[in-house]
Amino acid sequence: MGLFDRLMGRDLPERRDGRRIYFRLLEQARDPAFFGSGRFADDYDGRIDLISLHMAVMMERLRADGEDGKLLSQALFDEMKDDFEIALREEGIGDTGVKKRIKPMINFFYERAKAYTDALNAESPQKAMADVLMIEPDPDAPTSFELRVADYALEWLSSLRNLSMAQITQARFVFPEV
Repeated sequence: MGLFDRLMGRDLPERRDGRRIYFRLLEQARDPAFFGSGRFADDYDGRIDLISLHMAVMMERLRADGEDGKLLSQALFDEMKDDFEIALREEGIGDTGVKKRIKPMINFFYERAKAYTDALNAESPQKAMADVLMIEPDPDAPTSFELRVADYALEWLSSLRNLSMAQITQARFVFPEV
């Protein structure tokens, strides 16, 4: 499935919806407000970390929609993976290099998405999320930016829970201020 299916003209509705949502999340994850001193690094890790945060929040919301949510979550993941592969190919990396490089990228995504999901479901989600973000290593005190991003993620998840699946599939969601 994925890239091959699109090239062959097979485009499932959940893939179209996943693509629409993914590119909306990707656009938001590139917001300059997330980057800078004491914020996310504007590099490979920082950008994947931000897309992981947005994907984790969206996938957490989609879990509430049973099988439909599961299908859309998978389509969303497939879009991200295809996007990673396209980016590597645009850098001039061949098949063998893509296979070697995509695996660490996906593993990094899984690691961060799990940490974010666990934080969203923690007893004290704001503190747990700020701890996961930990941009400036100080385990005793999250920075104001880490707390702001934690609040951002929790506020966005709360607003997503008020939307129907139809609104989500049309990417009719609003991001809070960073």
